[in-house]
Amino acid sequence: MIELISCLVMKRKLLVVIAGLFLLLFLGMARLGRNSVIRRLDMVSMESNFQMAETALRSGRNKLATQAYRAAIVAYQHGLSRGGYYPVTSGEYLTAGNCYQQIRQPRQALQCYEDGLLSDPWSITLLTSLGGCANRLGEHQRALAALEKSQSIYPLKNKLRPLLQKLRVEERGERK
Repeated sequence: MIELISCLVMKRKLLVVIAGLFLLLFLGMARLGRNSVIRRLDMVSMESNFQMAETALRSGRNKLATQAYRAAIVAYQHGLSRGGYYPVTSGEYLTAGNCYQQIRQPRQALQCYEDGLLSDPWSITLLTSLGGCANRLGEHQRALAALEKSQSIYPLKNKLRPLLQKLRVEERGERK
């Protein structure tokens, strides 16, 4: 009889431990899910602010555009600080880089483009954006490498071909 009682007590303790583990697992998953949703909302907010800034810029409201670009960057940075299972996509890195370009922070833009290429190394828009940004920063070899890779994937737009030619000529001149 005592053995039966001690066996039941042991089973109850085991059930309490298992229930506690499931509770911890549930709370952990709930937190991960919450952070994931907040991260995704931040990225959507960044894209929305970017679109608003582009519209303001086209209509000549430069101050409003700058404020919207800055708000987009804040949302992007807040989203990056969150954990979760929604990854930041290459398009979001491109948008953030373009925002940094518009507020004249090309180093941060270059970093965004490079981070985006880690998730999508064959993105033509990231490669051409990286090439143009690196060229403006005077990093011609980096620009040439990015634009040549972009061209090998898909022929460059006509407006970028002169830049690629210029970079190739500079590269040949430096090698001599």
